[in-house]
Amino acid sequence: MEEQRHNGEVELRMKAVLKTQEGPGIEVRDVDAPQIGDTDILVKVVVSSVCGSDVSIYEWKSGYQGYHWWDGTLALPVILGHEFSGRVVEVGSRVYKAAVGDRITASPLMPCGRCDMCLAERPEFCMKSIVGMLSDGTYAEYVRLTAEANIIKLPDNVSYEAASLIEPLAVALHAVELSSIKPGDRAAVIGPGPIGLMSLQVLKAAGASLLTVSGTSADRKRLEMAERLGADIIIDVEKEDVVTRVMAATEGEGLDFVFEATGNSATLPQALSMVGVGGKVVLIGMYSSPAQFNPVEVVIGNKSIIGSFAYESQTWKRSLALLAKGIVAPEAMITHRLPLEEAEKGFEMAAKKEAVKVVLIP
Repeated sequence: MEEQRHNGEVELRMKAVLKTQEGPGIEVRDVDAPQIGDTDILVKVVVSSVCGSDVSIYEWKSGYQGYHWWDGTLALPVILGHEFSGRVVEVGSRVYKAAVGDRITASPLMPCGRCDMCLAERPEFCMKSIVGMLSDGTYAEYVRLTAEANIIKLPDNVSYEAASLIEPLAVALHAVELSSIKPGDRAAVIGPGPIGLMSLQVLKAAGASLLTVSGTSADRKRLEMAERLGADIIIDVEKEDVVTRVMAATEGEGLDFVFEATGNSATLPQALSMVGVGGKVVLIGMYSSPAQFNPVEVVIGNKSIIGSFAYESQTWKRSLALLAKGIVAPEAMITHRLPLEEAEKGFEMAAKKEAVKVVLIP
């Protein structure tokens, strides 16, 4: 952070990554450092990881421009970023949940306290204030958070890098918990992106068997990572038919669970064909187009389709416990560490699947 003087007053400036206008691209520029109110905290960002949603905003993909899965639209200009860890450096006069020096991460979903979800005591589903989308985020040297946010204090044995990945870990954990999978159940993950690889780790911890991960030839590095993380079967769908391979591995019975993590609606029929009678397909990806499938297959096979979005407040605490106990190690997915100035390079590598997980270091 740098000090500048304007009309005799000291102004604090910091570097940040912004989305300033509609269309592809981002900008890295110097901006005013955030000022906090009585109920806010100021956090020095130590690590902020690049999320697939941010890459979609960077590319300005069809279906993402307005982020119509909430009630508002992307606030432009806005500092992007919501997967992070940092250290509290200032607290407001009415803050009691945090203190200067605390090592923390926090949910980007900040409850407004007034909407239907908040009034129904489901603040984790409040879509009125989302860090990095509807308010300035964590691709910056400092970020302002409300003290009413879901702040998670970090134990000493959880590194800043690992903590920056609790948010995507919570997404994966929520999906696995919704599925009600049991130890020994056979499962697959479609899509070896960060959420898919997180899901693989959680499924392995849950005792799933015959863990299968599929992707395209462009996913080669990520499929190799899936194998290192413990996948039993790796399938390049451009080289072999995934349904045929799964049926051969299960002697024609099919899997018990498939977790779809690509956001490609064309894979839904494939996922339904991969599960056997009574099987469940869990949708985690953010889809930009409608899916077409034969509902008769669902009816006759007693199959289920489950949608999984984000997480609940308690999911974060369980995610932190998995990290603290060493049950999952998401930092193993980090392949590139870059300064904020090279954010566009990181976004391009993520978009082209040249990286598994990129983190930005302010």
